[in-house]
Amino acid sequence: MLPAQRLSSFSLADQRESDLGFVLVDQRLRPVYTNSVAIHILKYGADPLEVGEWDVFVREKLRRILRSGHVATASVTPIMFSSGRRRYMCRSFVLSAGTLGTPAPLIGLLMERHVRTRNELQEASARFHLSPRERQTLAHLTHGLTTKEIAKCMNVSPNTVKQFVRLIMIKMNVTTRSGVVGKLLAS
Repeated sequence: MLPAQRLSSFSLADQRESDLGFVLVDQRLRPVYTNSVAIHILKYGADPLEVGEWDVFVREKLRRILRSGHVATASVTPIMFSSGRRRYMCRSFVLSAGTLGTPAPLIGLLMERHVRTRNELQEASARFHLSPRERQTLAHLTHGLTTKEIAKCMNVSPNTVKQFVRLIMIKMNVTTRSGVVGKLLAS
């Protein structure tokens, strides 16, 4: 177990479903707690030799993300950063002094995968001439939903969703669901 994971109380399945990374740091960005999703986000693509001592690695990675050596206040606007090919938003929250027996305030950093906005989806659907239902299907695909989950959200059968996905793939000139999302991200 990594030192910064001591306070973990959520199961890995819960964290993966939420896809939210959480890091609790002091004002000098020294990690107090890190959930497994945040570990995955921060370590993704890093050379194992580069990781070395976990606390030092996290502090340096957070300095690059936040573009500073410490955090004094909560960020109103999320900071965008990349981990591999994925884009993430990082929001900071100041927790009052005295929390968890610490004399100084702690800062919670919430890392969330950036999803395409509605305008970006509308631009892509116009470019590829998608119908409103195909656009709706595409939005659900970008959130990583399965065929059954999309069918439930759209109140249609899974076979209907498969047809929408097939039409989207034809219009986007790709052969897989991941190709659809990849083409959307590339645009």
